[in-house]
Amino acid sequence: MIQLRSQTYLDLKKYDSCVQRDASSLPYAHSWYLNMVCEQWECLVLDDYDAVWPLPYRRKWGQKYYYRPYGVQQLGIYSKKDLSDEVMASFLAEMSRQVRFADIFLNEGQTLDIHSKTSWQFQAQPNLLLEMGRSYEKIYQGFNTNLRRKLKKTAKENFELFENDGPEVLLKLFRENQGAELKLPEAFYRDFKKLLFQLMHKGLAQIYTLYGGPNQLLAGAFFVQYRERSIFLFSATSDYGKSSNAMAHLINEYLIFHSEKFKILDFEGSKQAGLARFYSSFGAQEVQYPRLYLNRLPWPLSSFRR
Repeated sequence: MIQLRSQTYLDLKKYDSCVQRDASSLPYAHSWYLNMVCEQWECLVLDDYDAVWPLPYRRKWGQKYYYRPYGVQQLGIYSKKDLSDEVMASFLAEMSRQVRFADIFLNEGQTLDIHSKTSWQFQAQPNLLLEMGRSYEKIYQGFNTNLRRKLKKTAKENFELFENDGPEVLLKLFRENQGAELKLPEAFYRDFKKLLFQLMHKGLAQIYTLYGGPNQLLAGAFFVQYRERSIFLFSATSDYGKSSNAMAHLINEYLIFHSEKFKILDFEGSKQAGLARFYSSFGAQEVQYPRLYLNRLPWPLSSFRR
């Protein structure tokens, strides 16, 4: 039996145990993670927490809707064992009864039959994964020619790599560069800072920053290290960092020090062609995961944007 439960009525110990036992090796669904990135979430629970589907939600114009928070790439159904198509369909049917609008993302390789449910739209999302469970020499063989050329140039630069900077340093670099263009709400910086500190406190993350001289921060990246997967969760680059290929140098250094420590470097993909090419230059391969979109709102609410 599948039941919808609010955070208040969840057995978090059983819930997190189910998430931990899922084969996906993804951290996003843990209760402490969701509590950092969204104000409200609820969960569909199968029997005695044999499977769970966490669902972050907001309300707008009196309508509850499901969405993907910042800092979360994939959610979907987490389970202790493989689920049948019938159970997956039951989860979707129950979730469909809860809202009229949803924009949600499932686990890699997780599929739901929506062909007979005309209100739902399906879209494959690209992710890029690099196999890390091998020597750096073998990883380097997968770099494309252009990346190797860039790295030969950066090797001659006076770059300094640091591992001791805190999240606030990385967020400041982001705010002054990419953030200035994206115009993200202040709540993003507040909540993301809490998430990054929490991940570091739990020993699940590492920050690499790259300097081109005294106090000249060029690039930084935040890696979540969860089970057998290292996730390129968040990064920032200055204008000079972009022109000097600082991020390519930083990622290469990370691979030198962490090859064979994790099975996968998860770049979290990108629909931006330039970023996708950059991640692919390291030999990363595309793996798709599903996006499900539902809009049963009446006009004019159907023009709803979260």
